[in-house]
Amino acid sequence: MVIQKAIDNLKDKPKDDRKAVAGGIAIAVVAVLFFAWAFFFVKNLQNSKNLNLNNGAQSDFNFQSVKDAQQQLMQNYSGQSANDQELQAVRDQAAQQQYQQQAVQQSADQYQGADQFGSPSDSN
Repeated sequence: MVIQKAIDNLKDKPKDDRKAVAGGIAIAVVAVLFFAWAFFFVKNLQNSKNLNLNNGAQSDFNFQSVKDAQQQLMQNYSGQSANDQELQAVRDQAAQQQYQQQAVQQSADQYQGADQFGSPSDSN
C-alpha cells in the first residue's frame, strides 16, 4: 500500500523528478549487490586458506635442467687451469715491462728537451 501510494505520487510529478528517483533506486540496488558480493568474496577467501599453487602451469616446466647447466658452467669457468694461470702470468709480466719502458721513454724525453708531443722545443 505504501509503495503503491508512492508510485502514484511519482506519476503526477515532472519527468526530471521521476528520473532522479529511478536513479537513486538503481544506485541503491547496485550498492546492495556490491556489498553482498564483497562479503561473500572475503568469506570465500577466508575459507580457502590452504590454497595450493603447485598444480599450476609452472609445474609443467622443468627448470632443474636449466639450474644444473648454469651450475656446471659456473664450475667450468670459475676455476683456472694451470695453463690459464701461466698465460695470465706472462701477460702481467709483459704489461709490467711495457709500462716500465714507457716510463723510461717519458723521462728521457723530458731530459732531451722535447715537449709533450715529441717535437724538440726551441729554448733560444
